[in-house]
Amino acid sequence: MEVTKRSYSSSANLGPGYDILSMGHRAFFDSVTVKQNGDGKVKIISDSTPEYPEKNTAGLSVMKILEDREIKCGIEMEIKKGVPIGLGLGSSGASSSAAVKAVNELLKLDMGKDEMVYYSMYGEIAACGSAHPDNVSSGIYGGLTLISSNSPVKVRKISVNYDFKLLLIIPEANIKSKTQYARSIVPKSITMDEHIVNSSRISTMLYGFMKGDRDAIREGMKDDIVERSREAMFPFYNSIREKAMNRNAVSACISGAGPTILIFTDEKTRKDEMLNDIKNTMNSYNTGYAIRETEILEGYDE
Repeated sequence: MEVTKRSYSSSANLGPGYDILSMGHRAFFDSVTVKQNGDGKVKIISDSTPEYPEKNTAGLSVMKILEDREIKCGIEMEIKKGVPIGLGLGSSGASSSAAVKAVNELLKLDMGKDEMVYYSMYGEIAACGSAHPDNVSSGIYGGLTLISSNSPVKVRKISVNYDFKLLLIIPEANIKSKTQYARSIVPKSITMDEHIVNSSRISTMLYGFMKGDRDAIREGMKDDIVERSREAMFPFYNSIREKAMNRNAVSACISGAGPTILIFTDEKTRKDEMLNDIKNTMNSYNTGYAIRETEILEGYDE
């Protein structure tokens, strides 16, 4: 018997929601097929991710499940990557969450969603040295997710009641150890005034999604802490965000640790003008890019 599961791309943070918010979307997906083998080990088959399970996000997650549950069988998994690696689109989390879902079904473990998020996030250690649940929560729950607790892991799925499309601006940028570096330059402390502003923005943005309030989404999806600390990594971002807002995009933010930029659009957005502005901006920075239009992925394991 073998089981195949998919997990899709995602965009974490969404402006002020560093490490606690993520949105799953249909732009790309990873597929993981698992089956039992007789050698008692985890074996990886992949042409684009590490084949040593300790260095593979999916492999590390599955090893942790087998260890905690004292399961002696071996697992062979084939990973087919569709989510681009290193672009802020939740690539590592897509692999690990798809593997956890597949093993959960294969071995009939009956894990709840938060438990699957826990094991999926464990795999992130292989990718960036730390376990963080934001992207993998989208892989398990779908939609817009809020991490309400890291220990124990608790996730709340936020109802989205506004009709929008997502535009991914994906620069041709290769930054060595990008996620680790992007996390290392985040401020270790902030002022109380900054905390108050950020709390207000997160609350306003979530209110906007839940109530279908466009102005609240626009007002709330701003960040002067994490995004500002990473400005030097993505010098084109502020210009693109400003131009997108001037063309009446709903909002825009850096997707995860970047460099991809996520733009929310609707029928009020002057999209053709905005795309021309983006082209001019990226040309001015001599940076190639791709564009992918997509939408939020609401369901689990679609």
